[in-house]
Amino acid sequence: MYLEISNIAAACGKNPYESKEKMLLVSWARHCSDKVKNYLIDNNCLVPLVGQDYSKVQQEIYDNVLPKDFDTKDFGKIEKQIVKEYKKTRNNEQSEAEVQKLIQVTQDRLKKDNGTLQEKHIIKKENYTQGNNKMYYYNITEDGVIGGKHDASDSNLVLEIKTRVKKQNVRRNDYDLYQLIGYLLALNQPKGKIVQIYNKEKYCSDDVSEIEYGLVDITKEPWADLVFNIKNNLIEYFKELETLINTSNYLYLNSVIPKKIRPIGYIKDSEIVNENIKFKNLIRFF
Repeated sequence: MYLEISNIAAACGKNPYESKEKMLLVSWARHCSDKVKNYLIDNNCLVPLVGQDYSKVQQEIYDNVLPKDFDTKDFGKIEKQIVKEYKKTRNNEQSEAEVQKLIQVTQDRLKKDNGTLQEKHIIKKENYTQGNNKMYYYNITEDGVIGGKHDASDSNLVLEIKTRVKKQNVRRNDYDLYQLIGYLLALNQPKGKIVQIYNKEKYCSDDVSEIEYGLVDITKEPWADLVFNIKNNLIEYFKELETLINTSNYLYLNSVIPKKIRPIGYIKDSEIVNENIKFKNLIRFF
């Protein structure tokens, strides 16, 4: 069984945006894709597409409009230009639902693409060693493995780089810390830091503050105790996942995908299109 390091916090119930119950569904889909897809179809979470799908058109417009270099302050201007181009492509025959979907997808992609761009800038500027070039793994149990690619390193420090869209988002997040610890375990390194970037300003102190964890050394307290707790939580998670894989008895569907928001995706020629952006982590396995 496998869990991405970026999802450790969710698996441990420490991500306010991604519950443990939802992560179990995602992990189940990773290991039993066809079974989970049929399960979601049976429960009207995935339904046949009626009408046209414009997601590929939206993606092409996004790719054409997106500048090579941009920052968070440019998000609004880029979004308006994408909407303008889309309306032109659709001859102003688009529905309001199409536009709202386009805005939602655009905002999500801008955050991700800006994060990747600013990460490259800071690595070059600070002369960090580029990561993301190799998978690293760590066995939590004999059959349960975490893995992923770290962002960068600075000498013997493992770095987790986070781009913040707003100044108030420069803060300590449990899910960022759990991710960093996962990489420390996988790379077999004791020390690391979370580097936060906002408006090209770097937050990367060795000292603990209200907005930074400082230098994390998992051989010392309080980090060693946290590592112990994370491992125990992941052991329990893999036990639950193994039971789910063996029984297909998933108990949380109505809370994870309430009936009022179904469907979360549409089936077109065996592909899932026009998916709910909040469930892209799940739908990617179909």
